[in-house]
Amino acid sequence: MEDKTTTTPTRQNGESILDVKNPPLKVKTGLRTPGSNVHVEWAAMETEQTTRTGGLVYFAQFLEATGFFSRWVESCPLTYESNNAPLKRDVLGTILLSVLNGHDRYAHITALRGDALSSELLGMKAVPSEDSVRRALQKIVKDHPGSDWMDKNFEALHEGLLEEPWVMDLDTTVKQLYGRQEGAVAGYNPAKPGRPSHVYHSFWVARLRLCLGVKVRPGNENASVYGLGHVLEWLNRHPVEQHPLFIRGDVGFGTQNWMAALEQARKFYLFKLRQTAKVKELIKLVEIRGEWKDSTGNWQCCEARLRLSGWTRQRRVAVYRRLHAKKPPAREQACLTGGNQDGCLALDILEEDALSWEYAVYVTNLDYDLADIGGLYDQRGDNENCYDELKNHWGWGGFTVKDLQRSELMANIVVLIYNWWSVFVKFVDGEVAREAITSRPLLLNHVARAVTHQSRKTVRLFCIHGLIETIKTKLEKAAGLLSLWMSSSAEQLNGGNIWGRIIAHILQNHQTVGGGARCPPLLSG
Repeated sequence: MEDKTTTTPTRQNGESILDVKNPPLKVKTGLRTPGSNVHVEWAAMETEQTTRTGGLVYFAQFLEATGFFSRWVESCPLTYESNNAPLKRDVLGTILLSVLNGHDRYAHITALRGDALSSELLGMKAVPSEDSVRRALQKIVKDHPGSDWMDKNFEALHEGLLEEPWVMDLDTTVKQLYGRQEGAVAGYNPAKPGRPSHVYHSFWVARLRLCLGVKVRPGNENASVYGLGHVLEWLNRHPVEQHPLFIRGDVGFGTQNWMAALEQARKFYLFKLRQTAKVKELIKLVEIRGEWKDSTGNWQCCEARLRLSGWTRQRRVAVYRRLHAKKPPAREQACLTGGNQDGCLALDILEEDALSWEYAVYVTNLDYDLADIGGLYDQRGDNENCYDELKNHWGWGGFTVKDLQRSELMANIVVLIYNWWSVFVKFVDGEVAREAITSRPLLLNHVARAVTHQSRKTVRLFCIHGLIETIKTKLEKAAGLLSLWMSSSAEQLNGGNIWGRIIAHILQNHQTVGGGARCPPLLSG
């Protein structure tokens, strides 16, 4: 049977109407697909309220219950004099939507211009352009340098959380740059040596994956000492009751500057040491002594005292070792795998040389049992996942502008929204720690359409995920709890009280520190 499909209309010069900037939206196009013949009709965005992030309706309820978004908007120092300027809520809401959608370029904001439903859920009037967002951030850093606006919004997350025992994780990461931005200089860059970069210094609440702040430095300021002032400032700004049990970092933080500063502030620390020449001498010494005791994970441990060059005093050191298989040379590997047998060594010689010792050395002023030190440090490995997630799924690898101040402001905005979303995901699905690559398809990326009938608006969600029943159950359960708490008639049940209940709910499944939490005594010199 003849296919009676319409053809694409064209102008007299042969140019397709669909190629022009503003095509008529009522044009119907017939398309032949492997499954069937279909007609395509474009709908004007003014007549249809749809979005591909329908799960935002639940997240918007979370933001309303906690007051995070409204407080962030109201405290923002952005002001305009022109009547044609965008609203403050519109600018910040657009950034929120862009970051939630996984954007890492300001140019991606254009993809949100027709999402009227998402903007309405956040109380926005319109979605401004990418240029308006860039200029707004520039106006904030220019008119209000040194503003504590972002610090106050980070601290809103601390209420009811930091009073529990917790550990502070320290780390840095490198952001590669490809232009002539301020601070784009060559420094330590393991991925692309010699490439200009920025360095992000940040500190975290361990296990909960909550970032407490980030400082953006030029690429040649990758040393850990450039983040020391930020941490000390944070400690001085908060009461002792909110301070961590101890501060943990990798080999970059096991330096005299960090340890002396924390000792002076009477704070506890646990750092890994580089295996320098003197550290290797210590390993040889403890091997001769042979005073090893069993620890977890096939590790053996031994305690010692060490004073490296540049250190002002001796400090407690924990040396760990374990046997691990050593990869044989290529020639021996061929023998073991049944390859060329010519010239193969005897099997007993291979077995004798197949194992070697792996060492790890830690410096600390904690009075924990020696066998627990290695396990406490190993928990820090979870923090590496946060950097991978933020750089690859949350925009830390993008949103690049010329000046360093805007780059730092945007980095903090991204991580603040990341914190909000992380808490929301843990509240909805507290049994599993989910990253954006799985949490967005589960809880956010569902097509939705708004339908209004008799002045009542209904948002219809269309979920194509295979776990639709699980998703619906978890979201509805979380929404029911929030609705119950928000509708309570008790006067004291404000946003802060609801946040306290959310934190209590999360901490049932997520501990901020492993093992029995206690505040250890500070070791003497």
